[in-house]
Amino acid sequence: MKRISYCGDSFLTTDGAADALLELVVTFPTDHDSELLDLPAVNSAGDEMVVRVVVGPRSELISVPEESVAGEPDTVKTVAYLRGRMRTLAAPRDLTYSEASAFAEYG
Repeated sequence: MKRISYCGDSFLTTDGAADALLELVVTFPTDHDSELLDLPAVNSAGDEMVVRVVVGPRSELISVPEESVAGEPDTVKTVAYLRGRMRTLAAPRDLTYSEASAFAEYG
């Protein structure tokens, strides 16, 4: 598990979700708008919760490995979504809508 620190607070999530979140933020072009993301996490009691974060190209996040006895939340869909956003952002901007959609689905 990894603890993500952001805006003076922090939350614990899976390694995959933490890594994908940071990778997405560095993929944002400098003129990109902020995005609202829901991330599965665990609270200090070990209970699953959803953390809502607003991130943009200038977001400053810190990811630190942390041991936890809490069970890991299911982040498979979240990681897939974040990685899909990265592929979409990396796609050439002069593609047609149908080409861009096919590119995003292919990856």
